[in-house]
Formats: sequence, C-alpha cells, structure tokens
Amino acid sequence: MKLRVVPASQGFQWVKSGIAVCARQPWGFLSLLGLVVTATVLLSAVPLIGAVVVVGAMPMVWMAFMLASRRVLSDRRISPLLFGELLKDAESRKRWLRLGGLYALSLFVVVSLGLMLGPGPSALSDALGDIKPPDSPLDNPVVLNSMLWWVALALPVSLAFWHTPALVFWGRVPVRKALFFSAVASWRNLLAFAVYGACWVALQVAVGAAVQVLSLVIPSPTLMTVTAVMASLWVLAAFYASLYFSVVDCFEGRGTASVDDEEPGPPLPPEARDQGRDRQDDLPE
Repeated sequence: MKLRVVPASQGFQWVKSGIAVCARQPWGFLSLLGLVVTATVLLSAVPLIGAVVVVGAMPMVWMAFMLASRRVLSDRRISPLLFGELLKDAESRKRWLRLGGLYALSLFVVVSLGLMLGPGPSALSDALGDIKPPDSPLDNPVVLNSMLWWVALALPVSLAFWHTPALVFWGRVPVRKALFFSAVASWRNLLAFAVYGACWVALQVAVGAAVQVLSLVIPSPTLMTVTAVMASLWVLAAFYASLYFSVVDCFEGRGTASVDDEEPGPPLPPEARDQGRDRQDDLPE
C-alpha cells in the first residue's frame, strides 16, 4: 500500500468531483441521505442510546456514500438498499460494530474534554436556557466557546477515521492499522483537506446567501423554508458523495478487495491519476 501526497489544489477537485457525481443521480443520493436523516430523527427520540447508535453508525454511512459514488461512476443506479449490502453477513456486521463503537467512544472523549476545557456543563446549560428566538445559539459567547473547543478536538478524530471505513472494508486492513494509515494520510495531505473543508464551508454560505436573496424576490416563507432545506440537503449529499474521491486519491491500491464480489476494487477518479504521483510513501503492510 502506498500513500499518495497530493497538492493542496486537489481539495478543490474533490469538491468538484463530489458535486458532479451527485448531479448525475441527485435523487439517488438524496434518498440515501433521507434514510439517514429519518433514522437519526427516530433514534434521537430514544434517550442516550439513540445518540450512541447514530454516532456509531456514521462510519457505515460514509462507506455507503463512497460505494454509491463508485457505482455512479460505473453508470449503475443507487438506492438505500446499499446499506443492506454492507450488513449482509455476520463478519461485516462485526466490523461495523467494532469500528462504530470505537468512533462513538472517541467522540465521547471529545465531548468530555470539551466540557472540561471549555466553559463547563453548568455554564453551557445556563447559556442555552437564556437563548430566546430569534437569537442564534452561536450569538452567545459561552455556547460559541464550547463549540470551538469541540470542533478543535473533533477534527483530529475525524481525520483519523476519514479513510478507515474504506481501508477496513475495501482493503481488508485491521482496524488499528487502518486508523494509523488514515491518520498518516490525512496529516500528509493536510493542506488538501484544509482547502476541501474551506470550499464546503464557502459553498454552504453561498447557498444560504442565495436563498436569502431569493426570499426577497419570492415573499413566501413556506416556499423559502422548503427551498432552504432542500438546498442544504443537496449540499450535504454532495459532500458525502465527495468522500470517495478524497479517500481513493490518497492511496495507491494494490489488490484491494471489495464489498461486492463483482467489483475488483475502488478505481481512482480520473483527476487522481494525473496529479500527486511525484510523491509517494510506502506504508507498512
């Protein structure tokens, strides 16, 4: 397995590729996201356990979208049935349970550290109780301080897990090694990921601004609410679709296995074949 170091500009290419592949089957990706959102809402009604299940399922959600992007590139239809394929045998279910549990535990540590290093749970609870509509929670400095701590602590965890689902389930790499490889790949390509993240934030802000401008032209609160929700969901679906490109672009695959027997392994996106090949690092097998 070889680590590929790509230029910072590749982060922008990942965003473009995600938007392009999502545009090829927008309703397919929205159906996947709709299932995830619906399941999240239903599980949120279950105290504590529901939140743990939602967080623990996220690595499998990322993998489902990566598999969806790969199939769209092969001109195949996608549907929410992809989730069933990822859980089709006992071994796969054990891997998702192991990886999801580790991810949930990592985020629990992040939240705990954020409460310890930030304003504290009592101050945060009081600040949230003092918020009155139409004020935003982020307008409160206590809430903003807590959020910044959580974001700063969660970013390293997210980057460590970024490539892990694909390495485990496409590359058949053990979870501990996959986390190490993922962390190294994210660190060596940190500039590309910084550009990648900045582009998605800028796109979400631009979409929000466009909806605000549109609301001045079409004074219909209901229509604007629906438009804003659909636009945000589409951006989120495109983001998840782009995960595939950000993952396969960071490694030179050698004999990777696939979730599907008929697929030999994750192909590199076209732009990944021509960029970043001048710098490669061998990772231990």
